[in-house]
Formats: sequence, C-alpha cells, structure tokens
Amino acid sequence: MKNTEKLSDLSNEELLKKLKMAKVIYVVFFVIFIIMLAACLYLTYVNGFSVFTMLPICFIPILIANIMSFGKVKEEAKSRKLI
Repeated sequence: MKNTEKLSDLSNEELLKKLKMAKVIYVVFFVIFIIMLAACLYLTYVNGFSVFTMLPICFIPILIANIMSFGKVKEEAKSRKLI
C-alpha cells in the first residue's frame, strides 16, 4: 500500500476493490508460501540442510506485511459497514 494513500480517503467502491485485491494477494501468497515450505521440508529431508531450507524464513516478513495490510483494509471496510 502506498504511504500517500489513506484508506479513509477512498470511496466505498474503491475500498471494496482494494479489499478484494488484498484478499486475492493474501490467499495467493499464503498458498505459495505453504508450497514453498513443503518443498523446502522435502528438500531438507532428501538432501540435508541447504540454502533452500532458509527460504521460508526469509519470506515470513513479507507474509506478515500482507496479513497486516489485509487486516487494515478489512477493518476500514467493517468500520464503514461494507462487509
């Protein structure tokens, strides 16, 4: 989300569009993260510890940022009673 853009300044239609996009991004990233985690666990089991073992740990901050962004948009939509 851009720093100059405030959720309270968006119209209801724009907020719903942003909520839908944030949900899609959240779900897609979470699915990719789970697949990556499973692949890394398998590779660690087969080949032992490698650089691929650390990949899920490196992506945890991005996952947290996505969760927080989605939460803020959802909270604004709830405060306007749109959902």
